[in-house]
Formats: sequence, C-alpha cells, structure tokens
Amino acid sequence: MIDRIRLTAAAKIQLSTLKRKTGIEHYNSICRHALCISLANPSMPPEEEFNFHGGIEIDWRTFTGGNEELYLNLLMLRLRQDGLGIGIEDVKKACFSHLHRGLSYLAGKYDDYIVDSLILA
Repeated sequence: MIDRIRLTAAAKIQLSTLKRKTGIEHYNSICRHALCISLANPSMPPEEEFNFHGGIEIDWRTFTGGNEELYLNLLMLRLRQDGLGIGIEDVKKACFSHLHRGLSYLAGKYDDYIVDSLILA
C-alpha cells in the first residue's frame, strides 16, 4: 500500500538533530516513535501541503521494521476514529501528516522529556 515514506527538508533537519541528541543510529527508529506520538494525540494533525524537495525517503519496510501490517492498521484505525476514509491516498496522507507532526513534537524545545524517553527506549 505504501512503498516509500517521504520526508521534507525540515523533517530531515529535525531527524539529524534528534539523532545527535538521542544517539539513536537510524532515522527509521526515530520516525516510528514520532508516528506513534502523533497517533496518540487525540487531535487531528493540521492540513499541510508538503514540499519533499531536499528531503529524504525511507522504504516502507525499513520504516516499519518489518511490521508493515501493524503500522498500516494503526493508521487505518486512526483514520476511522477521525471519521475519515481509509483509501490508499488517505492512509498515505495520514502517515505523512502524523509523522511530520510527531517529528515536530520530538524536536520541539519543550519536549526534552520525550527525547529523554527515546534515549531510554
């Protein structure tokens, strides 16, 4: 359903910063945490038009750590809870929106507790 995860240039910078702060070696691990943190927030992510120029791409299987169905089901469940469609494009859009919002949470200066929890994970 999703082949690649695309991240903006801003998200790439956030990932680099988080990698340096946490010592977590791989972007995909940080991205999984970011996605789950955003999914746990009951509000919907803001509507955004993403510009992926200068960003990075991560293979879906690498992103999910081999748990493709788990993350796909988490996204579809969240879409249903939000009263949205669960078509392919809906799932992709939700994934990008939640992932970028989660990275913003992690990279935010007030989220030192969350970053510290990543280090302990």
